[in-house]
Amino acid sequence: MTEPSYDVVWPGAPSGIEHRDLAPRLDTLEGKRIGFLWDYLFRGDELFPILERELAARYEGVTFVGYETFGNTHGGDETAVIDRLPDSLRSRAVDAVVSGMGC
Repeated sequence: MTEPSYDVVWPGAPSGIEHRDLAPRLDTLEGKRIGFLWDYLFRGDELFPILERELAARYEGVTFVGYETFGNTHGGDETAVIDRLPDSLRSRAVDAVVSGMGC
């Protein structure tokens, strides 16, 4: 009797996206403009004002662009919001983003 033969498969699929290097981190938030993004799922309306207050207390000259400026990053308009996001951030001179996502 011969030994059984088994096919071995790898459970991970090939990557479907092109990998890119991350943008360099900012050395400080002083004088920077921070954009808030939100998927409108969990308490962003409560958390972003707290985050804004705390960051403003720590970093001189930091300014903010609210999540309502950019639209809902989840839901019916998600694709359109994400598609226009690079231009929207650039046109508002946003230096960094905080993206809030609920589960």
